[in-house]
Amino acid sequence: MRYWTTTDRPPVEQFSYWREVICEAFTPLATERRSAHRPSGPRQPGIESWVRSSVLTGTNCAEVVSATQLITHGEAEVRRTDSDHVFVNLQLRGHCVGGQGGRTCVVQPGGFAMFDTTAEYRLEFVGEPGSQEWHVVSFRVPRTQLVPLLADPHGSTAVTHDGTTGGSAALVASTMLSIWKNVGSLDRHGRQAADTAFTALLAAAAGGGDRLRDTCRDELDASLRASINRFLAANLRHADLSAALVSRRFGISPRTLHRLYEGTPQSFGRTVMTLRVEACARELASGTRQSLTELASRWGFCDLSHLNRVFRSRYDCLPSQYRDAALPAGAHVVVR
Repeated sequence: MRYWTTTDRPPVEQFSYWREVICEAFTPLATERRSAHRPSGPRQPGIESWVRSSVLTGTNCAEVVSATQLITHGEAEVRRTDSDHVFVNLQLRGHCVGGQGGRTCVVQPGGFAMFDTTAEYRLEFVGEPGSQEWHVVSFRVPRTQLVPLLADPHGSTAVTHDGTTGGSAALVASTMLSIWKNVGSLDRHGRQAADTAFTALLAAAAGGGDRLRDTCRDELDASLRASINRFLAANLRHADLSAALVSRRFGISPRTLHRLYEGTPQSFGRTVMTLRVEACARELASGTRQSLTELASRWGFCDLSHLNRVFRSRYDCLPSQYRDAALPAGAHVVVR
């Protein structure tokens, strides 16, 4: 987790430091505070602000608190941008008036809007009356990850999505908050899953295209295939792991089961056989004193000749040779 704050700087240095922070944490940006942005009374030179930031895989997540100001990503900033992203800003306190592509949106607490770094945009964040602060959670999504899933990428920015009214916008808002709350405790696989799920939800809320439908189907297929593989691995000692049995177990047709493995390195049948022979190899490497005939039966092979044939195809040697290579010098096992 990265953290920046202006509060440990002298007030006269805070605003210049804040300009550096937002460019480092987000993308090239210019910020200014006009007279209308300042609270009434004596002019205060400082601006108390902070940013926390953490990354999923491709998507960067951040939480920001600052004071009323205008932030622009203008022509000069677009030229200086060295990577293409889409920002998703979820408003928690205060409000934002955003503009891009000839559109203007007003984002109130609970709502979010998207902004594309490949084009100019402006964000006027206005603090709430009491604290004069605004507060957002902002996700920076790689453009190549999101845009292909949208039906109208150019019409999706600077559009308010109200997460307080339910539906897909509410799912996006709650997912952003949940990911941000838990990002520090996610492992690599959890971060990848969160990144993928968030992108799909965001695309659906913003108007997904045909590729989103296909992507979602691919993800569901991969999840089901992983569940089937876990079931196979846990039941390898059962002689019957046929397509008919597994299909009934998961409530799908045999045709659907075989389709799940199309385009993967191995068919369903070869997956079962690979798992069986790998389990057998692990037991051989452990120094088991069971006969090879018993091992063949234990791991679902028809007979020893079947095990020999499959094992040689996988490991380029016979099971007996594999076990001999794994045994300590001088050890001897009777093979039947």
